[in-house]
Amino acid sequence: MVASAAMLASPAPAQASFPGHNGLIAWTRTFLTTDSEIYVMNPDGTDQHALTDNASNDADPAWSPDGSQLAFESVTGDAFNLYVINADGTGMRQITYDTHRTDVQPAWSPDGLRIAFSRQKMDGTGGIWVVHVDGSKLKRQTGEGDVNSRPAWSPDGSTIAFVSDRSGNHDLWLMDSDGSNKRPLTTTPDVQEDNPNWSPDGTKVTFDACAADSYPCPGGSVDYNVFVMNADGTGLVQLTTSPAIDANPAWSPNGNKIVFRSDATGNTEIWTMNADGTGLKKLTGGYAGGVDPDWQPLP
Repeated sequence: MVASAAMLASPAPAQASFPGHNGLIAWTRTFLTTDSEIYVMNPDGTDQHALTDNASNDADPAWSPDGSQLAFESVTGDAFNLYVINADGTGMRQITYDTHRTDVQPAWSPDGLRIAFSRQKMDGTGGIWVVHVDGSKLKRQTGEGDVNSRPAWSPDGSTIAFVSDRSGNHDLWLMDSDGSNKRPLTTTPDVQEDNPNWSPDGTKVTFDACAADSYPCPGGSVDYNVFVMNADGTGLVQLTTSPAIDANPAWSPNGNKIVFRSDATGNTEIWTMNADGTGLKKLTGGYAGGVDPDWQPLP
């Protein structure tokens, strides 16, 4: 792979320092016979418990910069919208209300004032949008004729990384935080990248990818792996090697570890590893696993 040159409103939370201290790991726990809920646990896998418990499908948790809140998507019937909840599971409130498209994949701005997200149509195309945490000042940042998904805000707030197929391939892209200056971060026709996540110091981006000429990668034994590269697209390194799905990477706030989901044991579980790919550790077990992990930053 070759990379080339991403309730009522309350006052904005204070931004956590970078690098910060490692807090809880949130993830989407899926249940075979019911729905999915947002769960949290300690970084060593202990004290796993639910933050949401309802009849909706709750997914894709994203911690606020100070770790006091989580944004997530929730699906009830045909309505996909974004919600915010306190770190202790209280104070849940809805912030988007679109009834015709799906609002998913929230990502906080480093100042805690805004949330970027993907607003998708039924055919999978759609745009990156930004909304204030009180639900106001909704603004579209990209066009909607292509796939534009998985926004991730750089720690300095200047740049949003995202995934797009606007070039004919599933690549990583960058744009300025106001939606201008869109440019590719990867240009790989035979590789499909997804799920970018910035290191706490903003110098690196981790992501997952699979080798194929179309997305999603076809076949019953798809091999996704986690990679890391410099923020300018150089210095690509593969971190995982299991012949399964290793995906959804997210940095620890101190920059020393990466949390991700893996099917390496046959079940979809949450794992951690050192930032260089060593020290693999499985945190969940059996059907208590899940997807979409994110690591809570603490001041």
